[in-house]
Amino acid sequence: MQHILNRTMKAKANALLLCTLMIASALAGCAGEDVERTLTQADCDAIGDGYTLDSGNNACVTTETVTETVTETVTETVVETLVRGCTDSAANNHDSAAELDDGSCDYGRAQADIMADYAAGTIDFSQALYELEVSRKCREQGSNNPCEIVEMSIGDASTIDPGDAYDSASGDVIEQVYDTLYRYAGDGSGNAIIEPRLATGYSVSSDGLTYTFTLRDDVYFSNGDKMEASDVVYSWCRVIGYAGPASHVNWILDQSFNCNDADGNHDDNGGLNLTAIDATSFSVTLKAPSSAFISTIAYTVGAVINAELCEANRVVELDADGNVTSDDYCHGWLDEGPFGAGTNAYLVQSWVREDRIVLTPNWMYWESGDYNINRHTMTIVTEASTRLLAYTDGEVDFGSINIEDLTNFCYIDENGNGAMDAGEDDALDDKPNVASKAGHICTYRETFTTTLSAFNLNPKVLDAGEDTSNTDANSSLVLNHDCSDDGVDENDCNVMATAALREAISYAFDYDTHRRVTYDNSLAPQYGPIPTGFLYAGTQYEVFTYDLANAEAILENAGFIRQYDCSSLSHGGAPTVIAEADRDGTECRLPNVLRVMANEGNDYRIAMAGQLEEALGTIGVATSGDAKSWPEYLTMYYTRTWDIRFSGWAPDYLDPDNYWSPFAGSHDIGGDAYGTGYHNDVVDTHLLTGRTSQDDATREQAYVDAFAAWVQDPNMIIIGQYNGIGVKHDDICSPDWVAIGSAHWFDYDKLPEVDGALVGSC
Repeated sequence: MQHILNRTMKAKANALLLCTLMIASALAGCAGEDVERTLTQADCDAIGDGYTLDSGNNACVTTETVTETVTETVTETVVETLVRGCTDSAANNHDSAAELDDGSCDYGRAQADIMADYAAGTIDFSQALYELEVSRKCREQGSNNPCEIVEMSIGDASTIDPGDAYDSASGDVIEQVYDTLYRYAGDGSGNAIIEPRLATGYSVSSDGLTYTFTLRDDVYFSNGDKMEASDVVYSWCRVIGYAGPASHVNWILDQSFNCNDADGNHDDNGGLNLTAIDATSFSVTLKAPSSAFISTIAYTVGAVINAELCEANRVVELDADGNVTSDDYCHGWLDEGPFGAGTNAYLVQSWVREDRIVLTPNWMYWESGDYNINRHTMTIVTEASTRLLAYTDGEVDFGSINIEDLTNFCYIDENGNGAMDAGEDDALDDKPNVASKAGHICTYRETFTTTLSAFNLNPKVLDAGEDTSNTDANSSLVLNHDCSDDGVDENDCNVMATAALREAISYAFDYDTHRRVTYDNSLAPQYGPIPTGFLYAGTQYEVFTYDLANAEAILENAGFIRQYDCSSLSHGGAPTVIAEADRDGTECRLPNVLRVMANEGNDYRIAMAGQLEEALGTIGVATSGDAKSWPEYLTMYYTRTWDIRFSGWAPDYLDPDNYWSPFAGSHDIGGDAYGTGYHNDVVDTHLLTGRTSQDDATREQAYVDAFAAWVQDPNMIIIGQYNGIGVKHDDICSPDWVAIGSAHWFDYDKLPEVDGALVGSC
């Protein structure tokens, strides 16, 4: 605010000393004498009005008053306290005194009253839906679209069916549409806790086998159908019966219980082992005691679906004799998250594969409270520069920003003065002490995510006429090595089935460079399946390092000598063997080309794949590989048409078994989530002990023994544990961080920006 101030300056007297000589001369007639006489007031009066006698100086003086006007511009900062409240006169809680809307306006009837009337049959579904939207929806204000969150990601979902989804992109959507009995949440200090969702509690029998759950009685599917215990029983039995044909995610439930122990065919919707007691309670009997059981059902595979709608949309085909030839367990219907399928906060409004997914509110959602986010849009963008530009320009709230680009938004406050000084954003080495530049929030997060590269022991090639756009494409095993000891010289396995080859590949990977450089120190060393922060992580130690000489020696000692014409190699065809006398040392060691796979948009995996390919090439192992789109990547995974693939693992549940079993357990014990075909009886035995034992010392020793056996016969390269920095715009309010599971948009808020300033705080 500017003020113009006028002020009168202090009058100043200008003493005008008259020439004493002149006055004296005038009075004396200028006689020319050198005598100065003493003046009197009469002398001064004779000069004129206003002269007074200055006897000290023997002079007559006059006083002149001068008035000056000075104009100053003063800038003041005036802080006005505006009254905040609901400014909308149409709202229930309109505040006539409010000068600034704080987003608290309440409309229509209370959610609880509407749902009570719906439960009583006083209003129908359409009326309830209308009233709930009026009551619960976010009202737009400001200039930054505070009721919508937009993000960019590098990978699309493969399916929104919780019974066959085992990738993080799918899980991110499933956790918005479907709910589970329990869910992980942050405790405010970086740790994860399990909180009840659809369940209100459970009890366990004295033998640790039978769990009896009680459920909420106020939960409805998005189409208005009430959720009951029979829906839970149906959902879990469906997972076991459908058996996750693409993802094999069913192992998480399969390891714990059967649906029906009478015939074990898993087709029944409940039985002696899994039984609905009444509308709000059911029981499940486990195969063996499990300390991790509650954790396992918190994963998306434990989500509850609408049993009636699933059964109505289930496609079962019969032959002429009435025998079932195919059963999709309603996967075709559930694949894109249809209306009425789930009970969670959002619906899939639209899904254009490999482009975008749009979520909008399920107004029937049971949790109390209004929506802060009416629309969540996720677009798929594989180019890092495009994501960076969109985030920088404010087009998106989250942008999957590459590590090397974070210095645009974050810095390290090295001198602790709370401000960014020159050079503090050159590098983000001290990541736990990251600070945020204006307009952004940078957060250091320790995760349980493991970066790895899996080996396929039974790789396939697509049959003639098939392509990687079909997840059900026919493919055939590549048999190019003699693994048996039967004395018959015949190819009965693939070279990848040999422990020596996989061990050699493990020594061809440059662990340290990728942790420090590729990931800019965002990968902490991880030497076995269990990450730091989990029980029994100390049972592992460093074995594999980057040692090409050792890798080559292992191959040589295992009989993989340089003998094949490299130009003759393919993925599955017969190679040309060069006569021993004609070999010059440039030949290849394996009878086929190894396919090394990474996905588009993940520049780190692409870089790691490139380094491994180059290293293997120097020791005589031919490779091929390029970045695959996410659907093609998943299709190659499902059809087993790969040899080495870079990937990652975020935990399904917080127990060491959730790393060991999916990484190195065989399919026989419900493991092998990566489809490697790995089966080591010794490892399996120890993992089963670790999974089922209730004794801490016994479990620890089991993982010690499993690790000792596994390093002699590895089925993957375990690279590191991701601990990095996330960035978002400063108008986004997030719930407490948790290192497992997905974001839940109902718990997010976006502060409105009004007149260039954010209203409210997180």
